[in-house]
Amino acid sequence: MINKTKIISYDNRARFFWVLVGVSILSLFVYIYAIHATARNVADRQELEKQVADLSSDLNSLEFAYIELRNDVTIELAYNYGFREVKNPLYISRTRQSSLSFNTLNR
Repeated sequence: MINKTKIISYDNRARFFWVLVGVSILSLFVYIYAIHATARNVADRQELEKQVADLSSDLNSLEFAYIELRNDVTIELAYNYGFREVKNPLYISRTRQSSLSFNTLNR
């Protein structure tokens, strides 16, 4: 059995050390960027939630105003705006009636 030993030279150890230092520094910068991005996204989300709440309350007030205006419509108000009651209304029938067509086969 032959034992082979591998000798690590000083140059390889120094290179390995600086690679580890570079990876550590890069990892630190990535970590700081991730923390910053997370904090920024949380702040943006809070701002968007505030805007949604404001818009929702505005929508609610508009909805109540619409309901109030809809309930205030009377026949007299319609007459004031120029609407008139029709004596003979026209309706479209839902039943299918016989229809006429131009017959081109007997020509």
